[in-house]
Parts: sequence; structure tokens; C-alpha cells
Amino acid sequence: MHPYVWYLGGAVAALLLGYVMAGWAGVAVWGALALHAQVQLMLSDYVQHYGLMRTARADGRLEPVGARHSWNAPHWFSSAMMLNAPRHSDHHAHPARPYPALRLPDAREAPTLPWPLPLACTVALIPPVWKRSIRPHLRPWLAPAEM
Repeated sequence: MHPYVWYLGGAVAALLLGYVMAGWAGVAVWGALALHAQVQLMLSDYVQHYGLMRTARADGRLEPVGARHSWNAPHWFSSAMMLNAPRHSDHHAHPARPYPALRLPDAREAPTLPWPLPLACTVALIPPVWKRSIRPHLRPWLAPAEM
């Protein structure tokens, strides 16, 4: 069976459980929680890839994803709280590696967020402040043509 069938089946089962437990209010709360989780995931993904571009090779294809294509957040508390998700570049380099085993690359190999990931995501909710704040940290990772 296709994985999305399982995914949708789980979502329907969760909504039914919410209905059984609390009626339409349970469905609304469950839906709101799911929406909140999706927004958090998309916001984290936005921050962890912001401004980092892969260059096109001579054959027109993009260069392979490397450590320099995602931001890391080496702050111990947010790493512990988020199961090392802020060690994002290692996740791309070694997708099969479990989250607790993710490593931080050297700061010269991959960009590092100046703040813990939850704080960076909060700042990113105000785009003018986010862009002004992250620009100096992004500049060293841009190719000269991108500046």
C-alpha cells in the first residue's frame, strides 16, 4: 500500500478519535494541533535553509547537497530539546543517521545560526527583522554572483 494511504488513514483515525472523545470540539482541537505542528515544521525548514543556494553545474544540474546548504544551531539546550534537529547539515549528509547521533560539522564547513533554532524561528516571524538580522551571517556563504 502507498505510504500516503497510511498517512491519511492515521489522520482520519485521529480525527475520529477526537470526535469520539469530545465531539466536534475534539475534531477542532485535533485539527488546530495538527496545523500548529505543520507550521512549526515549515518555519523550522524555512530558517534552516534560508538564503543558501546550490550552484548550477556546467551540465545544468544543481550541485549535490552539502554541509554548506543548511544552517546549524549548535546551542546545547535547543539541540537536546529538539532531538538534534538543529544539526541540520549532518541530517542531509547522512539521512539514515538517527537524530540522537547527528553531529555538528566544523564552523568553516557549514553556516551556523547566531541564535538557538526556536529563537531564530521566532525572529523569522517578522520578515524585516529576520532579513536584517540574518544578512550579515549569510553573506560569507553566498557566491559572489549572488550578493
